[in-house]
Amino acid sequence: MKRIFQSFLTLLIAASLSGAALSQAVGLELYAKMGERGFVNFDGTNISWLPENMGYLETEKDDDGFTVFYKVDPKSEKRSLLFDKKTSDALISQYNDVSNENVTGLPFDRFNFVIDNKAIFFTKDKTDYVFNLKDKKLRKLYKPEVERPLYTDELMRGMSRSQLWNGTYSHDYSKFAYIKEYDIYVVDTATKEEKRLTYGSEEKMNGRPSWVYPEEFGERDAYWFSPDNSKISYLQYQEKDVHQFPIVHELTFEAGLEQMRYPKAGETNPTVNLFIVDIESGEIEQVPTNSNPDTYIVRPIWRNDGTELTFRRLNRKQDHLELLAYDIEKKTVRTILEEREETYINLHDDFIQLDDNKTFIWTSERSGYNHVYHYDFSGKLISQITEGDFPVGQLVNVDQKRKKIYFTAFQNMGLDSYFYSIDMNGKNMKKLSKGEGRHRVSMNEAAEYYVSTHSSFDSPPEANLYSSNGKMIRNVMKADISNVEQQGLEKPEFAIMKAADGTTDLPVLIYKPKHFDPNKKYPVVLPLYGGPSYQDVSNTFKNYDGFQRLAQLGFIVVRANYRGSGNRGKAFQDLHYGRLGTLEIDDYAAVIEQVTEREYADGDRVGVYGHSYGGYATALLMLRYPNIFHVGISGAPVTDWRSYDTIYTERYMNTPQANKEGYDVGSAMKYASQLKGELLLIHGSIDNNVHPANTIMLVDALIKADKDFDLMMYPGNRHGIRGAHGRHYSKLRLQHLIENLNPEIVGAGETDFDLIWSN
Repeated sequence: MKRIFQSFLTLLIAASLSGAALSQAVGLELYAKMGERGFVNFDGTNISWLPENMGYLETEKDDDGFTVFYKVDPKSEKRSLLFDKKTSDALISQYNDVSNENVTGLPFDRFNFVIDNKAIFFTKDKTDYVFNLKDKKLRKLYKPEVERPLYTDELMRGMSRSQLWNGTYSHDYSKFAYIKEYDIYVVDTATKEEKRLTYGSEEKMNGRPSWVYPEEFGERDAYWFSPDNSKISYLQYQEKDVHQFPIVHELTFEAGLEQMRYPKAGETNPTVNLFIVDIESGEIEQVPTNSNPDTYIVRPIWRNDGTELTFRRLNRKQDHLELLAYDIEKKTVRTILEEREETYINLHDDFIQLDDNKTFIWTSERSGYNHVYHYDFSGKLISQITEGDFPVGQLVNVDQKRKKIYFTAFQNMGLDSYFYSIDMNGKNMKKLSKGEGRHRVSMNEAAEYYVSTHSSFDSPPEANLYSSNGKMIRNVMKADISNVEQQGLEKPEFAIMKAADGTTDLPVLIYKPKHFDPNKKYPVVLPLYGGPSYQDVSNTFKNYDGFQRLAQLGFIVVRANYRGSGNRGKAFQDLHYGRLGTLEIDDYAAVIEQVTEREYADGDRVGVYGHSYGGYATALLMLRYPNIFHVGISGAPVTDWRSYDTIYTERYMNTPQANKEGYDVGSAMKYASQLKGELLLIHGSIDNNVHPANTIMLVDALIKADKDFDLMMYPGNRHGIRGAHGRHYSKLRLQHLIENLNPEIVGAGETDFDLIWSN
């Protein structure tokens, strides 16, 4: 198989090098050209906003190679130095003094504004500095090297930027906190004095998150400085009773054993407690959270004035959330507000404290759609700001000066997303977006200007600069799609098809090869994900995406949404609550049945592939609908929800004890005896998210059912298969589709085609 695909890859490369000019191509040659760097270029400026109303940032190099920083007026495009000569000279002189260097320009290429925009922070030669813009004083910060504990890679997304691996500065940069093993330490960044603040263990981790909280709640940080920098609040994860799942690292002659605390659905969770430690005295107080293994404690956030520490408590079923506040002086906890759902609550980060220190902005799905609310800290609802049969997406900006809120919202079955403004009293809602499709917005802090990046099925990506009233100032980026146009690539067909219930409308995209002939038969491929709240189809420019590229090899490629997909309101998302692996699987099958009613779509050659939830959906489609799906590549699949973690699984399925039927029906092993097609299972050998045991259990069931299948394990890879292994994965997936679906690859002549399979 390896030799076969190497020959295919050689042919692709040869095709891609066949000519410098992008002449009209089809099939194999076009597939190769679409994979070349620069097939589509994005010309223009990626605006980086400066704080408040300072404009945006531009940089250039001077004659000596030092970076010069400019602030640019958004409207006039007038540039001026961000740091005047007096400021630059002071910074350079002091830097030379403390570093024993003799630089003549600013000693950094990038920096951050800190301390309420009154200072800048930068790193040079692994040393951190803070420069106060008002008194023009530079501080060299002492920061000890932070250890990266063994086997914590991919403990959370963006691990290299995580608090656990990097530590955290206090708001004034006078202190630096970090984790040693299972405890919080703090050092004075001037005197280098170190102090240990907590005393924990592997079973009682202070400020060091367990896997499940960052993965499923996005709780990546686990300790926070108070506004006055005198205290640190932190979460403690008690994991004594959490099952230790063994993961074997076998790429060394003496294998390493990772004992991972991983609570599976229905099993014991970590007990998470909330504490506050006084840095000076070392005194620790426990916040009375009423924690236990069936309670989740999340999102500790200090009030801006430091008088209270807010946090959220969520029950295990995740249908009851409380926003609570701990009074630092009174040592008591009070309830600010509560949320309840019949199914589950989607946790969010839309808790914005306003400058009056009395009120805040909050979002909730209690009406059936995500909307914006204004509360005071006593819990009194001041106003519901947005309302209607649409869900709010992102809160882009809260303009407290003008009492306006800027936000995005989804429309048109969740396909489109538009930008709006509304007064804080809920009046004068105004659509600011121009054109259909998806609009992604970046607004300056002062809420005076914004950049909207937009595309749709009919419009290629572009970014435009606007004033806050929606008046366009100028274009700042436009995708160069001349190669797409020259190659005659067109948008896929958009269709509305029926879900398996025969009633619900589902958006569907159908990609066809450029050389499409309606009188021929083409194999069909369904790439998918399928998980709750996700969308496989959105209204963005598709003419050159990876699915369009795949179609050029002679496939009809289908993308479809399903009951339970996101951005259509809470009721729609809840449709497959308690029964994952049913409605979405039925809907994918129903869509393919409708596609293959077309003469050109070969219902005897249908493939499907996906990873993670997409791997699960792929396996179930191959097993539950063996007469519809003939070829599948299932990557890192959950194969039984009893094998996945508590927080994600129970959010959508309740516990196995409370929903045995739902778990049984959603298990891939239940249908192993029904396999007829060519199934390829793929998994990383040290996957700490979806454990390899999921695939192994399905393998066992298939063997016992006397079924043939293929299996590939990628050594030393977690849930994401990367590097050389990731490239191999992509090749193997394509090879499996080509070998078993046998598309007519235009441009691969008889001799070339024979060469692919014989070498």
